[in-house]
Amino acid sequence: MLKAKISQTKRISVALETNGRGFIGFIVQLPGAFVRGKMEEETLSKVDSEVRAYTRWLGAEIPIDYDVCVSQRHSCTLTVEDADSEILLDEEKSAMNDREFREFCDLTRYSGETFFALYTGAELKNWVDDSRIRKTFYGETPRTILEIFEHVNGTQYYYLSRVSLRPRERTRDFLQTRRNCLSYLQELFEEQGEDQLFQVDNEEWTLRKVLRRFVWHDRIHAKAIVRMMQKQKRLDLIANFRDPFHFTA
Repeated sequence: MLKAKISQTKRISVALETNGRGFIGFIVQLPGAFVRGKMEEETLSKVDSEVRAYTRWLGAEIPIDYDVCVSQRHSCTLTVEDADSEILLDEEKSAMNDREFREFCDLTRYSGETFFALYTGAELKNWVDDSRIRKTFYGETPRTILEIFEHVNGTQYYYLSRVSLRPRERTRDFLQTRRNCLSYLQELFEEQGEDQLFQVDNEEWTLRKVLRRFVWHDRIHAKAIVRMMQKQKRLDLIANFRDPFHFTA
C-alpha cells in the first residue's frame, strides 16, 4: 500500500526541526526518511535524493513532478547538528486503524532486516574510522561498523521505554529484538485501540512516532556504515560493498 502511495504522490511534505545551529527534516509521506543540513535551504535540497533512495529501497516507482513543502516547523534546544530530535509530527497525533498499524510494523521489520543485511555483508566490521572520533549527545561516536551495529541494537529497547513498555525478555539477537519490540507494541496497540500520547522526559511520543523513529534510526546509522565502506573502498581495503538501502545507487 505504501508503494502505491509513494508513486502517486504529488506533494512531499517536510517537517523541519532546528536549534538554530542545524536542521533535520522528516519526510512525512515516507516514515523514517530524513534530510539534514546546517541551513534550511541546504536541508531541503537533499529531499530528492532521499526520496529516490527510499523508493528504490521499497522497490516502488519513483514519483515525478512533485512539489516539496515545509508542512511543520519545530524549534528545540537539542543538538540537532548531531541528529538529536524530539519533534512529534502532526500526523503522528492521529490514531491508526489495524491495517495502518500492520503496514507500519511491516515497514519497521523490513527496515531492521535491511540494516542487519547491510551489517552482515560488511567485510571490515572492526576497522576504525578516525574521523568519527568525537563526542555527541549520547556519548562517543561509534568508530567501527561493529560499534554502530551494537548502538542501533541497544537503542531498540530504548524506544519501547518511550511508551512505558518494558521487555519481558532480552536478547542480543538483532532481528529477534526487533520482532519482540514489534510484538510488545502490537499488544499495546490492541489494548488501547488508538494512539495514546505519552509524556516521557519532557518529550511527547505516540506509537506512530516510535515506529517512525525505529526506521529513522536504522537509516541514519546505515548511512554512516555506507560512508565508512565507501572510504574503505577508496583506500583499497575492500574491493566493493553492497548497499541494500540504495543510498549509493
